[in-house]
Amino acid sequence: SAHILPELSHGQSFHLAFSRADCVYFLGGHSLSSDSRPPQLFCLHVELLQGSPLISCESLNTGMSISSAIITRTGPTHRYIILGGYELDSQKRLECSTVTLDEKGIHIDHLEPPTWIPDIIHSRTWFGGSVGEGSILLGVPT
Repeated sequence: SAHILPELSHGQSFHLAFSRADCVYFLGGHSLSSDSRPPQLFCLHVELLQGSPLISCESLNTGMSISSAIITRTGPTHRYIILGGYELDSQKRLECSTVTLDEKGIHIDHLEPPTWIPDIIHSRTWFGGSVGEGSILLGVPT
């Protein structure tokens, strides 16, 4: 079935998504309608009822201005590390954060970033992904 969510109707891409139980959180992202990265956080509640699912979306006040970041899970609990990403088209986010999902919701905290090598600091683009619990592969074009 298809559902229309007014909170997400402006188009959003390159966001981060986390889930726990009946909630999916969408953090940051690039807004297609305004060509910007607004600091946003949405919580999508999904109840699987007999018949069709009941879906609601809530805009939360604790978002981040981030897109195209790398996330990795750090163990069997709902704890993740966010590395890098972009704040603006040409401004990399040289920061790290932790995300924890629990019964009360989502918690985002600053994490001391790694020591960035000059190739990463000065490169306009970078790419990578999670390669397992707590491990990330990060590369820059040469």
